[in-house]
Order: sequence, then C-alpha cells, then structure tokens
Amino acid sequence: MQSSLDRALADRLAAPARYPEGRFDGRGIVICAGGKRYFTCAWVLISILREFHRTALPIQVWHLGRREMSEEMRLLLADEEIEVVDAEAVVARHPARLAGGWPLKPYAIAQSRFREVLYLDADTVPLVDPAVALDWHKYRDNGILLWPDRVNLAATNPVWARLGLQQADHASIDSGVLLVDKSRMWDVLDLAVVMNEHCGELYDLIHGDKDTFLLAAQLLQRPFGLMPHVPFEFEWDMVQRDPAGEPFVHHRTGAKWLLHHPNRPLANAALMDHCEAALADLRARWSGNVFHAPDRSPEARAEEARLVALRNLRYEDAGGPHRAMELLPGGRVGAGRVLEQHWAVIDDDDGLRLRFYGNTGPVATLKKVGDGLWHGLGCEPGSEILLKEPGDRRPDDERFARSARDLVAALAYSSWLATGYEAERATALTCALGLLNDTFDDVPEQLVSVIESHSASAQWQSFFDQLAITLATARDRRVALTRPQDGATREMLSPGMYTRPM
Repeated sequence: MQSSLDRALADRLAAPARYPEGRFDGRGIVICAGGKRYFTCAWVLISILREFHRTALPIQVWHLGRREMSEEMRLLLADEEIEVVDAEAVVARHPARLAGGWPLKPYAIAQSRFREVLYLDADTVPLVDPAVALDWHKYRDNGILLWPDRVNLAATNPVWARLGLQQADHASIDSGVLLVDKSRMWDVLDLAVVMNEHCGELYDLIHGDKDTFLLAAQLLQRPFGLMPHVPFEFEWDMVQRDPAGEPFVHHRTGAKWLLHHPNRPLANAALMDHCEAALADLRARWSGNVFHAPDRSPEARAEEARLVALRNLRYEDAGGPHRAMELLPGGRVGAGRVLEQHWAVIDDDDGLRLRFYGNTGPVATLKKVGDGLWHGLGCEPGSEILLKEPGDRRPDDERFARSARDLVAALAYSSWLATGYEAERATALTCALGLLNDTFDDVPEQLVSVIESHSASAQWQSFFDQLAITLATARDRRVALTRPQDGATREMLSPGMYTRPM
C-alpha cells in the first residue's frame, strides 16, 4: 500500500507547485524561535544583527502558538521593530501539518512575506553581517545556497531508496543558515514543506528538516549551491564559512545561550561582550517565563487598558520601601518590579482584582478600595500592599466614545500581513472593517495605528492607506448626520409660535 508520503511526493512531482506571482517582495531574515530557550537565543541574535553588524534587512520571528510566545514576549520583540508571526494563524489560510519546530522552518521560509529569505537558526551568531551573502555568486547563480554539516548522509542510508534516489555519500546539510530566492526555487521549497509534513515517515532516517532541502532539490533534479568548505569545530559547536573559507556564522548547536547562567565563549571573542550585554538587557526586561494571564472578562481587559494608560503607579509595601511601579502592555511589569514579574486584572466573585505574578505563581492580589487605590496582601508575612494611581487618571485620548481598538487589532493581525499580499484577504478586511466603521468611531485611526506598529509590505501598506481614507470619509459622513448644530434645540420658543385649541 502506498504511504501518505509516497502519495504526496508523487502528486508534487507530477505537478510541481507554481510560484505565486505578486505575493512576495523584497529581502528579509527569518528566524524560528519560541519558548524560553530559543527566545533567549533569538534575542542575542537580533541584537548582534541590529546593533553590532547594523544589518538593515527586516526580520521576522516565527513561532507555533501561545505555548511558545506570550504577549509580553511579542511586545518585547515589537519594541525592537521585529515582526512576530504565529504560524498557527497562518495555517488557517495556507494549510500544512506542523508537528514541531523542525517542520516549521521550511514553512516559515515559504510563507514569509519576503521573496528572498536569509534563514538563521535562533542559536546562530553571525560573525560578519550575513546580508553580504545575498550578493555571493554561489547564491546568485543558483537561487539557493546551502551549508554543509560536519557529517555526510551515508550511501547506505535507506532514505535514498525510500525516495527513489540514487545512493550517494553526500554532504549533509546544516540548515541553521540558508539562502533562497523563492521566485526561482519555489518548487524545491514547497517539496521540502511536504516532506516535513510527513516527518513521522522520514525523521527515523534523517535528522529533522535539514536534509529535506537537499533531497527536495534532488527529487526535482534542480541544481543548488553548496558551500564548498566544511564547518570547523569550536568547543561544542560548529562555525560555518564564507566562499573564501573564512568564519561566517557560529552555530551554537551545543552551547545554547543561557539567560541566568554563565555562557560558553564565541569563535570571535570580540562579540562576546555584546552578547552578554544583550542577555543582561533581556534579564532586566523579561522573567524568562512564557506568561499568559488567565481568561478574563471584557471588563477586566478594559481595566487593564485603563491602568496601562496611567502606566506609573506608587507601590507601598508595609514590609519594605515604597517604589514607583510601571504597568506595561502584555502583562509586563517594567520599572519597580522585585518579585512582581507580570500582572493582570482578573475576575472575582466580588469584582475585579489586580494580581501580580512572580516566577512561580501569584505574589499579591489587590482589590480596589477607593478612587485610585488598590489594597491587598502579598505572599510574604506581614506584607500589606497599597497601590496608588496617579492623581490625573484620565486616559491620554478621550476623543472617541466608542473605540474599536481591540477588534481592529484582531482583524489586522500581524501574522496575516507577514505572509504577503492576498487580494481575497484584502476584500475580506474591507468588508469587516466597513461593518465596524458603521458602529465604532475610531476605526480609521486605530487601523493606521495598528499598521504603523507592523512592517507590512508595500502592497499591504498602499491598501491600508487607501482603506483608512475611505473609512474616515464614511465615518465622518455618519457622524455629521448626528452632530449637534447651533439652533437645533431651544429651551423656550417665542410667544405666538403655537396656540392652544379652542
């Protein structure tokens, strides 16, 4: 009986996937990272790219759902102008079976909004600006450039016969760094995605995703670029080379970056201080936990939004000194945190409660006891807490009576925009936002705000710019119909305007 992998490969080889013209554009870097371990690595990688090498390419970080990325983590990356893409949202539009981090890699490369992708594993450290590789002849001549691993895919490996390929002792691939022009190698990339969808039938023969790029190219009989220099070993890791054989990327395959423990050195010692500084910055801004607040009511979320608008509160603890405390979006506690790593407004039988969380669970729960006052007990004996809001508690912007902020943010979801322009999606957004615009008063402004916080493609940006104008015109027309006018009401009419019937 033919297996599901055999059927899928036969279908693709009979009719290779065609590149979706007009959907992708530009160049960019794609990273897959989620959870404490790889988020920490990605943070160091991004810091090296942006602050040390001054890489100008836009960056996307892909992850698999809420278990890997909290709102706090997403906002930390957004603060650094990084696009964060949840693959669980993208598969609704572009279905694929993603059974883990390895299958995510070719899928993220394929579905990212960039036409040319420089893929970097989260645990890599470029020793030079990696964007230079986009101009190397070995890449430009082939449309794809792969780097070898330290081992070979043996001729005796059953995978060759399993896929109907000629047996060979071939360099295995280290897919921690990869370059591809999707417009030229779309069929190869698509076939790699298909192979990783059937990882249950392949991963007993090959180590994860890395050799699926090689095998896909061979199945399609497509030439590909392969770096001629094998990597050299550095402690527990390997260092990939450039065309001249010089060190290019340190792939920390063994020595992942640790947030709260000492770290192993780098192949280029000059970068180590910068990496340590990036880790110190992350420790100051993140607990290291993938924190999600409990499910809560719209009223609780609205109260969170009000407190975020206030931002700076005064934390008075009977057991310790008073301090200013900063409540940030995404459940983050900024300045003034000690045990309090996260916060949320939760629902209780007696109303709303403001709860602080530490690394191991709740550390304080406060109840609102007056105008701008929250009171409760901490987890330590004798810890009585009073949290005071600032005197002026009005939000910065009271222009609109009915705000669609959360609804617009949900519709203009960054993970959708990160996969390239699609006319059907644009039509659906036009209809949905048009309906909201009939009820809420700030849809155009919220749309502009949301899009400014994302890195949309030129096509998406042009679409949203025009849509915001159209929505504003329609909203203003609607509001004008009910706007109070001078003379529209009078407290008293002049005598003689009405008479009583006889």
